[in-house]
Amino acid sequence: MKNKINVGVISLGCDKNRVESEYMLSLLSREFDLVDDLSLADVVIINTCAFIESAVKESIDAIFEASSYGAKIIVTGCFNMRYKKLGEEEEFPEVSAFVDNQHYTNICEIVYNVFEGGKIRLKNKGVTEPMSSTRILTTPMHYANLRIADGCDNCCSYCIIPKIRGGYRAVPPEKLVKEARYLIENYGTREFILVAQDVSRYKYGDKDLVDLIDDLEGAGVKKMRLMYCYPEAVTDDLITRMFEDDKVLPYIDLPLQHIDDEVLKAMNRKSTEAGVRSLLEKLKKRDITVRSTFISGFPGETIEQHNKLVSFIKEGYIDYAGFFPYFREEGTKAYSMDGQIPQREKKRRVSELLAAETEVIKNANAKLVGKTLKVTFDYIDYDKDLFVGHTDRTHPENDSKVYFKSKYPVEMGTTYDVLVKRTVGLDLKGETL
Repeated sequence: MKNKINVGVISLGCDKNRVESEYMLSLLSREFDLVDDLSLADVVIINTCAFIESAVKESIDAIFEASSYGAKIIVTGCFNMRYKKLGEEEEFPEVSAFVDNQHYTNICEIVYNVFEGGKIRLKNKGVTEPMSSTRILTTPMHYANLRIADGCDNCCSYCIIPKIRGGYRAVPPEKLVKEARYLIENYGTREFILVAQDVSRYKYGDKDLVDLIDDLEGAGVKKMRLMYCYPEAVTDDLITRMFEDDKVLPYIDLPLQHIDDEVLKAMNRKSTEAGVRSLLEKLKKRDITVRSTFISGFPGETIEQHNKLVSFIKEGYIDYAGFFPYFREEGTKAYSMDGQIPQREKKRRVSELLAAETEVIKNANAKLVGKTLKVTFDYIDYDKDLFVGHTDRTHPENDSKVYFKSKYPVEMGTTYDVLVKRTVGLDLKGETL
């Protein structure tokens, strides 16, 4: 029997964090009533992000917002894992508990404690143990993120993640198989989006990423999408598998960050322009869609180096991309580098990169008008009065969307043949056949 304690959960940050929130939701749902309306919550759990300055601000704003409802507040996630003295001082008297991710399996006990007035600070000690394989999905049921590892060993000079999350730790394949089976059996999940700080470096015992793909297919996974694959760790075997195996989608996310060798070296990236171009040629020969992210305005980046990146984007190798101004994060090597670039100039450079990629996407989308695409129905846009979906070549949340009408009933999670009639901004519009 559930206790009369209403619990609300706010999940901030990346999809890896989202998975941890879903683990906690599953545990919480067994003992408490979960509420979306925070004004009804007795306890609010805020699973925070602290990757960059804006994420830290968002986490702080969420704490203040939750406090306005009068609920007890538990802060989990990267905010307190980055600022380890939180809870030992009085910066946030509104917060009853700061809990690092090693302790999420005890989240129900923590809720009881703070509800009764307790003050808690639980820090990580050692390696975080894998959580339960049960989750409450916060995505549509037909797709889910599958976090295959935590932490990172790359130590890029701009990134604080290794200091927050620690070194790279792969999740045991048997645990991932169990989790995938649970989601398939309980939600009917078909598409699994593999996520980690570095998916391509997955290694557990003698099993690598390709072996894990084998195991997941054996568990009944119908589709896999690979995110966050560092270019230097993408093997020919993996590329061949993506090309030949219809259960591994022809889509890969490569966080390239730049194309100039000097900037890449300053970022402490292991890739080079020559290596990146060679990899992209292999991927394009196999007709694999590429998504990436880039940092603009890194310390010391010259106008010439920026223009080189713009020219690279215009070449069209990158089908979809996110561009971010460099954020100066205390605790990273890049924080104290010479040649820090003014914020206004960083924003200007990002705008140029966005404009270049926008043209790439528009040109590619224009070629799809009049063609029939297989589109998985994700949700309804009630403002537009249209169904919304994604293809195997687009991430359901990050890339161009397909808006469509249908003369017959459609079911969420099902794939339909959609005739593309026109483009709308960076998206497509059509109707079912």
